[in-house]
Amino acid sequence: MTLERGNSLMPVHAATLMWPTGIATGAGAVAGALSFLLALPAVTIAGPIGTAIFWFALVGGGVALLGGKGDRRARRWAGQYPWRFAGGPAVLAGVGITLASLFSMGFFGAVFAGVASAAVIWVVLGIIGMVAGNKAA
Repeated sequence: MTLERGNSLMPVHAATLMWPTGIATGAGAVAGALSFLLALPAVTIAGPIGTAIFWFALVGGGVALLGGKGDRRARRWAGQYPWRFAGGPAVLAGVGITLASLFSMGFFGAVFAGVASAAVIWVVLGIIGMVAGNKAA
């Protein structure tokens, strides 16, 4: 994948394509399964799905920032603009958690849960991006 000059969205796409989907999916599946088993007497599905989405986005974004695979220029861009990079996984998780918990919490509860989860992921990945920065690039 090449990064084009003048296309401001190309680094965002390249940085999000360097996600380790296997590791992120595994983390989401394990976290969702553990959450489901811990809440087993009350059979709810929204909580475990929200947990799986949260850990999928957090682990995927963290490994993408710290991992050695992917496009060097995309990692450099993510190191230069860590808060912009952190916005992608945060929005993904926020929307996913809002949709997953819409029926169990109601509209305002689901929106609050999605925004709170997105804020936590944005802050954690932003700090990882600031600290790790361009070391891997």
